[in-house]
Amino acid sequence: MSPNDLSIVAKHVMKLLVERRFEELEVASGGAGLSADDMEAAVDDIGGKLVMPPENIWRDLSARAVRNVPDAFELSLDLYTKGGRSGSTVELMVQLRSGTPAVVVEDIIVS
Repeated sequence: MSPNDLSIVAKHVMKLLVERRFEELEVASGGAGLSADDMEAAVDDIGGKLVMPPENIWRDLSARAVRNVPDAFELSLDLYTKGGRSGSTVELMVQLRSGTPAVVVEDIIVS
């Protein structure tokens, strides 16, 4: 998976979080990772409405290959509110399955 592909997937996941479309994320993960209720609770704990991050962050994604999982990468994305970077992050695993990216929201770390 190219860095550009990872960026597109990460941006889509962030859009779903910002729009509070947690059930879509849960369905997309095939039941792995956080449930829609867990995502909603974590986002509510951040204490402000999420907004899309600045465009420059998509160029600087740091993907880590997942050991023993072919074509899989882990990403940590900073979460932003109207006040700027919140200090909280979303942890994702993106895996290429049959040529299509599959996403799992593994955790939302609230600071």
